[in-house]
Amino acid sequence: MDELTVERKGNVEVLTLNRPEVMNALTYDMAQGLGDLFEAAQADDGIRAVLHGRRKGFLHGRRSHRPAQTRKDAHTPLGMRISTFGFSRMVNAIWALEKPVVCAVNGAAAGAGCNLVLSCDLVMAADTAKFIQVFVRRRLIPDGGGACFLPRLVGLLRAKQLMMLGEDLPASRALEWGLIYDIVAADKLMDEAMKTAQRLACGPTRAIGMTKSMLNRSLESDLAAALEREASLQGIAAGTGDFIEGVMSFLEKRPPEFKGQ
Repeated sequence: MDELTVERKGNVEVLTLNRPEVMNALTYDMAQGLGDLFEAAQADDGIRAVLHGRRKGFLHGRRSHRPAQTRKDAHTPLGMRISTFGFSRMVNAIWALEKPVVCAVNGAAAGAGCNLVLSCDLVMAADTAKFIQVFVRRRLIPDGGGACFLPRLVGLLRAKQLMMLGEDLPASRALEWGLIYDIVAADKLMDEAMKTAQRLACGPTRAIGMTKSMLNRSLESDLAAALEREASLQGIAAGTGDFIEGVMSFLEKRPPEFKGQ
């Protein structure tokens, strides 16, 4: 698919949106392709982190200038519902992937594109980036998991502000509100995001993945359930090769060399 390119740089898989002529507007096919790639990454031991970026700008929600790349019934109630399930699968694949996902945002992330960003683990944005819950402007409700992610990240009142008013949120305020991890100059964004992805890819991948899973489920759990999950996963983590390497490197006073095993 020309609109979505895939590269492997060491243990980092780089997924790049490539529709700059329409600000990387997501199509149904692109959402399905991203869902396939994130699901496949779970079983590929050579992938230890994923970097999600763009060629120019970032991405808008579902908008296609090529009818063949979207459902023919996309503007009917049933077609919209099926399309929404396609976007939901993409977001869920990112959320469920037990490997870290770094997202680099250059430009506007709007609608389903904004909520795709929110499903990632660490978001880095250009100083010119902005985030827009544009649905209310289109007389639609938020999809792509936004109503789940946004209150957890910025609190209920701010989530209502963003989703009910549909206002632009500049990168500076997104950082202040805890929506993103860091702001970087636009011309350095992908390089800095790659450094972060490579740092994660050199870490204890299984432990990072289980930590991600625990954190993602933390707001659904009471303390007893969280403690039980910790005990179970800690037992698994202690049986990994990277745990042994971590202990040995500490005893031998050397930097660890994690293999993601």
